[in-house]
Amino acid sequence: MPDLSKRNRLPEWMDQPDIDPALHLHALKGLSRLNYFSNSVSLLWKPLRAIALANPQDFSVLDVATGSGDIPLALSKKANQAGINIKFSVTDKSAFALNLVREKAQQYNLPIQCFETDALDGPPFPIHDVVICSLFLHHLDNDEAITLMKRMAKSARVAILINDLERSWLNWNMVWIASHLLTRSPVVHMDGPRSVAGAFNQSEVLELAKQAGLMNVKVETRLPCRFLLSWKKE
Repeated sequence: MPDLSKRNRLPEWMDQPDIDPALHLHALKGLSRLNYFSNSVSLLWKPLRAIALANPQDFSVLDVATGSGDIPLALSKKANQAGINIKFSVTDKSAFALNLVREKAQQYNLPIQCFETDALDGPPFPIHDVVICSLFLHHLDNDEAITLMKRMAKSARVAILINDLERSWLNWNMVWIASHLLTRSPVVHMDGPRSVAGAFNQSEVLELAKQAGLMNVKVETRLPCRFLLSWKKE
């Protein structure tokens, strides 16, 4: 087992540019299943709903580094069911991932706009009311995480929300078990525990947010295995 007293970042299979497309697709489906059972959508929906109701006109949300887009797609469904008009957009640097998002959006008749761009080194994100990011922060080093937060804050009219894994022994063991129980993807089996070992803890995230110039940030535990960072523009 890794030493979790500090970040232990190891290369993740999913991040390799030459990953086999079939393995990539299998992994994205496995991660979608993990997101479903770990309540990612609900933990974002509650604050999003509150902000949207307080800012009802032409409300928009951008999901950065969306992957297969399962979270914004599910959030879009929830908004439709609640009768709340939210326009969703997504970014990712992977054309393969964005094609999956477009296919799913068309299948469920959800008008989601896609932007192919690098989260750290591309052009500025399009301006939206809320900018969200899920399960991407742990892939970054400190300087990259600060850059991401700055870019998200610059593009948010109202708020940013970051949902990610939190490093701890309990979370490492829980993710190892869930990764093996909920998917047969060898990529997820390897990357799931590595993601927790490479994740930030809450005090580290608060310090990064401070360095990014974000004041009055909240970082709260969200079960299982997550934290939610929220920041509102004053």
